[in-house]
Amino acid sequence: MDITACRLRELRKTKQMSQEDMAKYLGITRTAYNKYESGVIQPTRKLRELSALFGVSTDYLLGHEESSLEAQIRTMDQRAGNQLQKYLKLSESGKDIVDITLDAVYERENRPNDSQ
Repeated sequence: MDITACRLRELRKTKQMSQEDMAKYLGITRTAYNKYESGVIQPTRKLRELSALFGVSTDYLLGHEESSLEAQIRTMDQRAGNQLQKYLKLSESGKDIVDITLDAVYERENRPNDSQ
């Protein structure tokens, strides 16, 4: 399966849409949309519509660009990027621990000062 097909399937599932939903949105048959996700044909004429629906660039859909998250990490300051990469590699329970800790520290630091 080519990268465009994989990305379309992944993005569609993220939106919790069926292939039938996608076909209706694009004004094509479900069979035609299925061919996009199976890599039989490229969604050349529907690329802009797909890009807008999923909030990604056409280059991302075609595999010419890395994920938007990876692109954001590259442009972040080094420390935040490194921390985010570590977080993404954690197990679900590890992510839960980090989330709880981050929420607690954030709340503590943003609590109104009682001495005012």
